[in-house]
Amino acid sequence: MQLENKLKNSSSPYLKEAADQPVHWQEYSDDVLKLASELDRPILLDIGAVWCHWCHVMDHESYSDPQLAELINRLFVPVKVDRDQMPDLDSRYQTAIGALTGTGGWPLTAFLTPDGSVFYGGTYFPRTDTQGRPGLLSLLPQIAEVFSKRRDDITKSAQEVYDQLKEYEVRSSVAGELSENIVKSIISDAKSRYDDKFGGFGTAPKFFNATTLQLLSEVAVAEGDQELDAIVKNTLENISRGGVYDQIGGGFHRYSVDRYWHVPHFEKMLYDNALMLKLYLRPLLTGNSMDRRRIARETADWISKSMASAAGPFYAHQDADIGADDDGSYWTWTREEFQRSLTPEEFRVMEQHFDVRKEPADIAGAPSRNVLRIALSVEDIAGLIGKSAKDVGDMVEQGRRKLIEERSRRMSPLIDTSIFADRNGLAISALVEASLELKTKSYLDAASRSADFILANMTSRKGKVAHAYSEGKVTYDGLLDDEIMFGTALLDLFDVMRSDNYIDSAQRIAEVLLDEFEDKQLGGFFDRPVGGDAGGLLANRKKPIEDIPTPSGNSAAAMLFDRLFTITDNRKYYEVAEKTLKAFAGSAPKLGIFAANYARALLLHFRLQKAVR
Repeated sequence: MQLENKLKNSSSPYLKEAADQPVHWQEYSDDVLKLASELDRPILLDIGAVWCHWCHVMDHESYSDPQLAELINRLFVPVKVDRDQMPDLDSRYQTAIGALTGTGGWPLTAFLTPDGSVFYGGTYFPRTDTQGRPGLLSLLPQIAEVFSKRRDDITKSAQEVYDQLKEYEVRSSVAGELSENIVKSIISDAKSRYDDKFGGFGTAPKFFNATTLQLLSEVAVAEGDQELDAIVKNTLENISRGGVYDQIGGGFHRYSVDRYWHVPHFEKMLYDNALMLKLYLRPLLTGNSMDRRRIARETADWISKSMASAAGPFYAHQDADIGADDDGSYWTWTREEFQRSLTPEEFRVMEQHFDVRKEPADIAGAPSRNVLRIALSVEDIAGLIGKSAKDVGDMVEQGRRKLIEERSRRMSPLIDTSIFADRNGLAISALVEASLELKTKSYLDAASRSADFILANMTSRKGKVAHAYSEGKVTYDGLLDDEIMFGTALLDLFDVMRSDNYIDSAQRIAEVLLDEFEDKQLGGFFDRPVGGDAGGLLANRKKPIEDIPTPSGNSAAAMLFDRLFTITDNRKYYEVAEKTLKAFAGSAPKLGIFAANYARALLLHFRLQKAVR
């Protein structure tokens, strides 16, 4: 049977980019698993995303090569997956590759038996052997030969990986009694990981860990804890001064490659910006030098303007690069580009403010390009040049406007116009809070437009919310995070707008969760509906409790049901929340900061316990 590349009509921008590659890519489905079984070939699975730089590199250097494509097409059934479109599939194969290699990420390259089980894999593989890394040209024939001649070994290896996945799921869902000691252990883990010089947790690369910061912020304010307040304050100040925050256009890049929050991976994700917006809106116990309201407003503007579709919902993300050979050129500046955009006096101020140098070496492949970060404050510069802080601040703002205008003339990285319900839910919740804290009705209007679109176009009459919407149609069914995050957003809108439609819709979503996602026996919720006969690793049941990096579906579910209880006084919702929290009480402490949202859910439930009892 002769296969062909079938990605031309895909709704995924990542898959569409591969539609002209000589590899005979298939989209993942149970039918493809059956096809691999009929052909008796292993599956080469590529999981990536349109925002992923190394995915573009691998597509360009490997999958566009006719020689390599001929090998793949002859020996394998090649399958390409967009991790944003199918996060449930991605999470399972990430765990499987992690069990094999101890690492994960994108691009994820997995070799599967025809039934979808993993027997070998990794992340990025070069085209040829490079610096000790096996290249695909030599690796592919070896894998095909092992599959053909040592099938028993392959089957055994795949079974061992599958057993490890099952064991992992058992370990991540251990029941126990609810205790404040769980919260204390998670906070203790945050303290042990804290970088007291530059803020954040751990070393490079550094992710925001927004749910951890949210937990510490809430506990600091509630208990007057100066130590936790200092952790949050120092972290937010360092992030706001670094290149990981877009100092020109507002909003946050995905993470920092260094300890200092200086050089980021430049993609901008809707979910990161929603979570960080909420953090910068929250109060701190002590004063601080950063203008949190400015950062919050710029981020809310980026979400509500740059990422909003004409129909209302928010797009998924903006890419880092404009091609495989690019590395953030849209977001960075040479000293000459910077100087041409400004008057001599503005340049004198802005050069010091953002530490713009001739050879900064911020970007390995482009040593003359500067990642803008705040090196000297407006007040510091005012003292150096003998001007008032107001005059210097005005020059900085005027200079920023000119740099925004200059950057707008460049080729802009792609904005993925896919609509994801879970990410929109997070953005809606953040904008509702921004509308209240910043007293800006346009943010509330943007939030309600998104919610109304999803209710009209991505939600069934029963209340089930779809995951993905693209090109005028639903492209993937709803998952736990979609129901939870969007349901939570509806409650946030209801709190402000008091619309019966929002609370009624949230209750219908709650019933869908109980009917289709709940583990009736042990408590908690599966990430996919319980019914169905999905093949491959999707047949594995999974109850997520880790924040990676968005709040886990189960912790957010407990909060959703507790909030429904406070609004409706329906005791059933409270009991569901308690059962969910107990289902993970034995395993959450072992996850440390990656169960921070569980700790937040537990604290909310403890507050309600006093009223119930």
